[in-house]
Amino acid sequence: MLREILPLFLKPVPVALLLLAVGVLRRRWWPVFTAACVLWFSSTPLFSGILMGLVEQGRVQPDLQQVAAGDCILVLSGGGYRLLPGSETQVEFETHNRLLGGIALLTNGAAPRLLFTNGLTTAAAGGLGEGHLLQRLATSLGVPPQSIIVVGNASDTEEEARAVREHFAANPVIDADTGQPRSPRIILVTSAFHMTRAESLFRAAGLDVTPFPVDFRGPTRITLRSFIPSGNALAKTDLALHEIYGRVYYWLRGLVVGSSI
Repeated sequence: MLREILPLFLKPVPVALLLLAVGVLRRRWWPVFTAACVLWFSSTPLFSGILMGLVEQGRVQPDLQQVAAGDCILVLSGGGYRLLPGSETQVEFETHNRLLGGIALLTNGAAPRLLFTNGLTTAAAGGLGEGHLLQRLATSLGVPPQSIIVVGNASDTEEEARAVREHFAANPVIDADTGQPRSPRIILVTSAFHMTRAESLFRAAGLDVTPFPVDFRGPTRITLRSFIPSGNALAKTDLALHEIYGRVYYWLRGLVVGSSI
């Protein structure tokens, strides 16, 4: 619980509000000036784009034809969804990038199955977690139901890795030549900013994954608007900081290697 709450107070807005409070209570100008600088810089597309680029660590998406064949395409939950107004079952997703990346790999023959983890990070819709909602959306987009598997219930990436490991422990992949169980070849699909942490956690769980990053949010062409604060840029800064704090937490636990932070 503490690891989820503490980073919330280390984001630009709470930090700026704290500085403003200090400035007002102590009648000092420098905390107020510092608060303004924190909000200004963290809200500019230039700053948020650079920070997100550092988090993405220069990752690029490989050509579909160059992705080595795998046993499954694992699409991580976490894209975010919300219930439609007035409905308890219908949802809309904030982004389809992870799902569309997985479908593109499936269509290209990279693997015979789509694998979803049943993320429970937001309120379920009609009793369904995010994995089952993605399954429903994938089938509506033409993916055969028999090509989709939903595993486990997970509230974070570490639990997703555990759920996938337990699935393959119960359903081992059999080598066609030897007839013996072997390690599954997993193509991992998640947002580029999240890939480093996800890849480390899945490898720490003993799983061999091939990264296929999507949903890139790093630097774009610099224009005059790059210096004008916006709510979208502030949200991107928050997202990048959330990822950084998550990597530090797992690094302290020895699950993320130092070069990956």
